[in-house]
Amino acid sequence: MAEGHLVPAQHAARPAGALSPSLLQAGVAHLFLGRPEGLLAAVPRHDTWLSQQERARAQRYRHPGDGAGYRATRVLVRGVLAGLTGRPPSELIFLEVAHGRPVLRPGTARLDFNASRSRGLLALVVTSGAACGVDVEDVSREADFLGVARAFAPEERAFLEAAEEEEQRRRFFALWTLKEATLKALGTGLTLSLSACAFQLLPGEPPRVRFGPAVQQVASDWAFTLLAPDSGHLVAVAVRHPRPVDFVVHGDAETCAAAAEAA
Repeated sequence: MAEGHLVPAQHAARPAGALSPSLLQAGVAHLFLGRPEGLLAAVPRHDTWLSQQERARAQRYRHPGDGAGYRATRVLVRGVLAGLTGRPPSELIFLEVAHGRPVLRPGTARLDFNASRSRGLLALVVTSGAACGVDVEDVSREADFLGVARAFAPEERAFLEAAEEEEQRRRFFALWTLKEATLKALGTGLTLSLSACAFQLLPGEPPRVRFGPAVQQVASDWAFTLLAPDSGHLVAVAVRHPRPVDFVVHGDAETCAAAAEAA
């Protein structure tokens, strides 16, 4: 994404691995980023963390890389949430709510979380209870950007069509990740139209949203951040909170250390 449309997030300034329940505060969203291979290496015996259902699902992937990515995502989620709840990773119990969204079993802790994965990068956002969503995308992959954008809002299509081809790619993935993150935070996934939430990207400012009639939300109750952790990926986070949100980013080294600390 062009630099003018990226809003730098506040970076964590704590020792690697130093996670505790006290980090979960109102108005703060923690974004954890990790490489699949690094997370699996950080917890060599990660299979002991997984439930029977998780182990069975990992074995169902036909491509070894996809199975490894799934296991690494579970290491990320279990390792980080273990530190933030003060519970062993293997004892965390997850349930699925509407549209397959995973949540911790009620009574475990007051928090909300959401994870996303691409082949080369995993992302997890955690809040003290505010609805949240995250999406990470490999921006090098090929796609029919203008074709997909036919389902976007008119102003978004105009924003794409006004750019040169390479900039169209960047703008498309910025809009796509923001939409994915927001629909996940809403708990609807892609059951809603891609035009249900339309974004405006202005240089040096956070993304702005306009909700369509199908979404009964107040735009000012939402906060977003959009960042490029490396040249090949884009990450968007959406949080529903009536006051400003501080986005704290935990990079790969810190995230892997947190997982290792939970082992």
